[in-house]
Amino acid sequence: MSESEPPRRKILSLKSGVAAPGGPPPLERLQKAAKVVTPEPAPPPPPAVGDWKCKPCGTRFDPPVELADSDHVRCPSCNARLGLASDFRADPPNVAKLRARHLKKAG
Repeated sequence: MSESEPPRRKILSLKSGVAAPGGPPPLERLQKAAKVVTPEPAPPPPPAVGDWKCKPCGTRFDPPVELADSDHVRCPSCNARLGLASDFRADPPNVAKLRARHLKKAG
């Protein structure tokens, strides 16, 4: 340091354990808490497999039972209008009027 430069102030650090004169006491360092390991939740049950398959998106579903015969059945996934509830309930189902495919039962 040359004689022409003014004296420099001491650099203060916030991490210092020494209290500044006239100031509050230094903060204590907090210890990190041990990481708590929680068990993973059980996987959700597999989705119910229906007897019908939506032609636009391929989602399997069962037509709602509570619908009136003149109500439209909609896909639960893509909300496409698939046909009238009466066409789904017909025996055999009126597949020509439906935008869904009847799946064969396994077994």
